[in-house]
Amino acid sequence: MAVPSAVGRVAVKHTKQNITNAGPAVRRWLVAALFAGLLCHSCSAQRNYFYRNYDYGSMAVFNPLSFIFNGGYDVCQLQAEPNDIGALPYGKMAHVVFKNLTSPFKSISVYGWGKFIRGEVIPLEWHRGEMQWIPNYQNHLIGGGMFYTEMKEWYQDHGYPSPWLLSTITVMTQHLLNEILESGPNEGWSVDEVSDIYIFDIGGILLFSFDSVNEFFSDKLHLSDWSLQATVTLPYGRVNAGQYFAVKWQLPFSTDYSLFYRYGMGALLGLSKHVNEEDAVSFGVGFKTKHLVDQSLIVRDRTIETSWHTGVFYDRNNSLLASLVLSGVREYFCMADIYPGILRVGDLSPGIWTVIGRDGNVMFGLTTRYLVSIGVEHRVGPPAHF
Repeated sequence: MAVPSAVGRVAVKHTKQNITNAGPAVRRWLVAALFAGLLCHSCSAQRNYFYRNYDYGSMAVFNPLSFIFNGGYDVCQLQAEPNDIGALPYGKMAHVVFKNLTSPFKSISVYGWGKFIRGEVIPLEWHRGEMQWIPNYQNHLIGGGMFYTEMKEWYQDHGYPSPWLLSTITVMTQHLLNEILESGPNEGWSVDEVSDIYIFDIGGILLFSFDSVNEFFSDKLHLSDWSLQATVTLPYGRVNAGQYFAVKWQLPFSTDYSLFYRYGMGALLGLSKHVNEEDAVSFGVGFKTKHLVDQSLIVRDRTIETSWHTGVFYDRNNSLLASLVLSGVREYFCMADIYPGILRVGDLSPGIWTVIGRDGNVMFGLTTRYLVSIGVEHRVGPPAHF
């Protein structure tokens, strides 16, 4: 089922207002996105590296809409972040992002060039709160680059013309929405969107335009998209969205075991074991991001506060089929997902997910292969995000 029309009208209203107020910035963003795509157009892959048109698992629910939704609203998993899709101040947040994107050198000057280079671009800063380069490389350069290739393969497999162009536009749209929702109410100068968009997001598209790079991450590290099942819940309009990546590196002394690493809004490290030629079970422990912490009143400079995190995962051919994740984050104490391909009702195979908070609030949803789906939320107390 599609997102309710009222929610859609709210998003369209804010989007049109935002584009009207930031016309030059939008044009610059489009030029940057198309420039990256044009540079990559001549490097076309001979085979699919990351996308397979499976009718099961996380690959079954991968499409442009779910991709934009999962990546764009990823930040809504954090405590103290608004999670009502219809009440977010899209226009105000977009104005802040475009202000920084249209004046990148001003943003960096206010922030500090040395601090920008050490903490955002080159891995030279290792102090807590100063290692923004970690998500820049993991999520934006590697993750964003993988998604460029995977989305291009999706468009190609579904018969769309110019898949490289459609992938570039789709991926950059998701990046832009992600930056808008991460900006928050702080109207100060920020380098987050500058480094993310201009260096790592575009850099990821360029990097993953080379077959050798795609082969390494696909064949050697088995990099895969294990994002959540994108859903809007009723009656409050909260979202179930999150972008997660899985890496499996086969141990040199074993054909059955691999080093397992899952990252996104937090990270898990553990082991993965093949139970047959196609299926694998993985387990990891680590941390989950709870919320962002402001470190400055002059510029938007934030770090993260974390909590414990553990999970077990079952996949087939690197397409996630089911997972159970526990964490110390109040709203996401228990997250259980069953993707399409396990349960069947006649010819249909829906996905099911639930999120249980320590406060007793519960969200539940059904998903399909085609659209962002609808869930329900039951609250026993006030919403923690508001």
